[in-house]
Amino acid sequence: MVELIKIISKTFDSNCYVIQDKKIALIDTGSGLSSDIVEQISTRVDINTIDMIINTHGHADHCGGNGHFSRFNIKCLAHKNDVAEMESGRFYGTSSMFGRNIPIRVDVALQGGDKIDLGGTVLEVIHTPGHTPGSICLYERDAGFLVSGDTLFSGGNFGRTDIGGNELEMVSSLEILSNLDFDLLLPGHTNVVTNGQKFAKMAFRYAKEFLDED
Repeated sequence: MVELIKIISKTFDSNCYVIQDKKIALIDTGSGLSSDIVEQISTRVDINTIDMIINTHGHADHCGGNGHFSRFNIKCLAHKNDVAEMESGRFYGTSSMFGRNIPIRVDVALQGGDKIDLGGTVLEVIHTPGHTPGSICLYERDAGFLVSGDTLFSGGNFGRTDIGGNELEMVSSLEILSNLDFDLLLPGHTNVVTNGQKFAKMAFRYAKEFLDED
């Protein structure tokens, strides 16, 4: 039976999620400014059994913590368009914001349309550029949930576009999400909420109004 573990950040760090099926995926790892994420996860699951880290995008507050897991030899997956920034340690300039200029090795370069099979739970990789060129969301069609990174937040909010992003791409990405059928929204920041599709439609409407001025 699949288990979804939610680690909701109370700081500027990202939320982190563990999806435990026959395989176990850790989605995002925070900034890495402390090793608390390792301690929090280890109380719920044996870290040695985690098969992969999936980073929703290459900002330091989402992947800077990967290094705390390096001794466990967990492979890292991220979209191909963010690999260069992650492996350089630049993180689209956010390394200086979090003091984490530590390169991240990416083992598997993802692209939109890929499917990550955890043994029953299948995460569809949806390429959603706008926050960064390689931002992704992870969609579980049957279970009806979306891990949205910093593309979509609760309340109909969406990610900023001024640190490696693009306004028009954000509008297009939110339009894609607004057409998905899902209930549970697991964002990169803020709380997990239900009625996720409603918030996706709201965010697309707001983004089209405020970003797509032409």
